[in-house]
Amino acid sequence: MNSRLHNLLHNCKNLIMYFPRMIKGKNALKAKENILTIKRNLPRDKVKVGFIVQMPEIWDKEAPVFEVLLRDDRFDACLIVVPHYDYSKDMLCSYGDELEYFRVKYPDVSIITLNNTDDDIIDDSYDYIFYQRCWELYLPVQLRCRNVIKHAMTCYTPYCYHCVPEDHSYYSNYFFWYLNKFYCCSEDQAEEVTKIGNIESVYLGYPGFTSLDYYKKNSSNINILWTPRWTEDDHYGGSCFYRYKDKILDLLDISDSISLKLRPHPLTFENAVKEKRMTEVEVKEYIEKINSSGASFDNNKIVGETLRDTDILITDFSTVVVFYFVSGRPIIYCSDTNIPMTGLFRQILDSVYIAKSWEDVYRITKDLVNGIDPLFEKRQEVIRKMDVSKDSVGKIVEDLYKSIN
Repeated sequence: MNSRLHNLLHNCKNLIMYFPRMIKGKNALKAKENILTIKRNLPRDKVKVGFIVQMPEIWDKEAPVFEVLLRDDRFDACLIVVPHYDYSKDMLCSYGDELEYFRVKYPDVSIITLNNTDDDIIDDSYDYIFYQRCWELYLPVQLRCRNVIKHAMTCYTPYCYHCVPEDHSYYSNYFFWYLNKFYCCSEDQAEEVTKIGNIESVYLGYPGFTSLDYYKKNSSNINILWTPRWTEDDHYGGSCFYRYKDKILDLLDISDSISLKLRPHPLTFENAVKEKRMTEVEVKEYIEKINSSGASFDNNKIVGETLRDTDILITDFSTVVVFYFVSGRPIIYCSDTNIPMTGLFRQILDSVYIAKSWEDVYRITKDLVNGIDPLFEKRQEVIRKMDVSKDSVGKIVEDLYKSIN
């Protein structure tokens, strides 16, 4: 096939893909405009806000906003709890730990659960619905953004910090097209999102940073935390889970004062079973091996609670890097660094220890345990440049109120 014909076919393919997306984009914009007009013209005593939640592990990014709304007489806030989605089986499970977590944490809050029908549980009484994640595969159809926007304005505060540029990310996901409010985590993210078109984005600060004053040392041990990614996707630098899962216990040989915790991404083991990298029996045996060898798995639902007492973080590409980095403590980064990154994330990686092998991990850990930390001052310099302001929650709450009043 000559190059001219090849280019012609390629352009035709792009056009075939473009027109359906263009139509969907126009439909999404119309839906957003319609619901905004409806909500602005409705009389109300209070602004009703629902939060769709499914993973306690990332609730700390939304909790600051939700908890302020609970104390604000202008708002009526509730939780819509969705059961865990089993990635290995591609199905929603029965309610379990996720429902118990929210019931215990908020005993006096109205909690909505799914029933056994396909009926909408979001009705016209809601003014706003917040989403915890932008991945709708894990939600029942009636809770997906394009359906919820028929009843309420849709909002999203990202659970993950903006670390890769727009052309390397997921903002083309239809979920974003149906958002009325995307409360971005950084100015860089807000600028990137505007390039997509018709995505409503605003940067008012990031609620995920509101609890960062509480990093503290609670024990005399040297606490090491390992947080590998759940997938080996090269798009985000891969994962060190399979490379180091049988070696990580060697770190305990460095010093008797070391306390080692493992916190793989919540989907790690389900993905391992789905991809046939491990069986369910092997997963169980691995967990038992770790727990019987002097290390342990982190049981805190919110990773921030564990980061507060962590002295050394061994990790892959993830938001955990950013949140732990502002503590000023050392990070050993195990993912590939040759992927596109935002300017801030690149500065962070230039200030952490890069491990390209298990030998690197062991050597760097041993140095840090012995107080050898040559990148300490460089980390402090980058931290001083970061925007970790604490007034983001108040700004978001006022924006919600003013947008429909």
